[in-house]
Amino acid sequence: MTRRARPRDGRVGVPRSLAFDELRGFFDRVLAAHGLEAVVSPPSAPRILELGLERCVDEVCFPLKVFFGHVAALAEAGLDTILVPRLVSLAKGRNLCPKFHVLPDLVASAWPDLRFCAPYVDLHHSRRPDLRSHLRDALRPALAELDVSGPTSAALIDEAWLAAAERPAGPAAAAGDGRLRVAVLGHLYAERDPFLGQGVASRLERLGVEVVPGPASCPAAPTPLEEGMYYEPSVRVARALAAHLEGGVDGVVLLTYFACGPDSYAADTLLYRLRGLGARIPVLRLILDEQTAAEGLDTRLATFVDVARHQRGRRC
Repeated sequence: MTRRARPRDGRVGVPRSLAFDELRGFFDRVLAAHGLEAVVSPPSAPRILELGLERCVDEVCFPLKVFFGHVAALAEAGLDTILVPRLVSLAKGRNLCPKFHVLPDLVASAWPDLRFCAPYVDLHHSRRPDLRSHLRDALRPALAELDVSGPTSAALIDEAWLAAAERPAGPAAAAGDGRLRVAVLGHLYAERDPFLGQGVASRLERLGVEVVPGPASCPAAPTPLEEGMYYEPSVRVARALAAHLEGGVDGVVLLTYFACGPDSYAADTLLYRLRGLGARIPVLRLILDEQTAAEGLDTRLATFVDVARHQRGRRC
């Protein structure tokens, strides 16, 4: 955004993709505290992908094409202002995929008639020690562009952070019922968006598997598996994988995307290091894109489950 103007009808569009889960609750509360309404795009679906393909280049990853579709859906709904944060880093010493760095520029070039609110979030290069204080700095210029910034904005941002941090407790761990336990790990949007994740979790459940999800944020405890990894999602997967191996799972499914550089490095590195550690559970790497066929996916998952059951029988 280059000029100060309130969104039409006080509504700001929020695409339901990419960093939606990590910061959505926080951003929603900040907007509401300043008298704005966050309008979230519909769930990801084939129609959303079709809308994205009309505006997005072919060479980018599947999740980015879907993100373009979410922006298109919000534009169709009459939103004139869309929240697209420029996310560079959410942790000291780590970075996010380059597509997050340039996301506001990409969508702005595709929709020159829309305005994009793009708070610049880069904790790694910030003088602030933590994400909470850095977001306070990052959001105030964006709120000024939305023409809603005021003397109480810093306090309202702090309140929104504290409220968003009070997440409800997740479901209790299943009491061992004999089912195969499989961890499904990848980008947070791959794990939580059934369309982007190609329904892998539900397909495994139909095969009688207990799906163990990844954590909502990056675990604090480092692990040798992450050595040399710089990207936040890769570190999160490495630490979650180490925790799952220690806690006991019968197999791991890694969700990766075609044309994703960080995925290609992290997945191959994790598989290599797991072999070096002598891990005795099967690991299935799935490379997904918009052309992934359901039949082939079901076949690979069924074979993986058979192997995991056989391996568990040998361990027992």
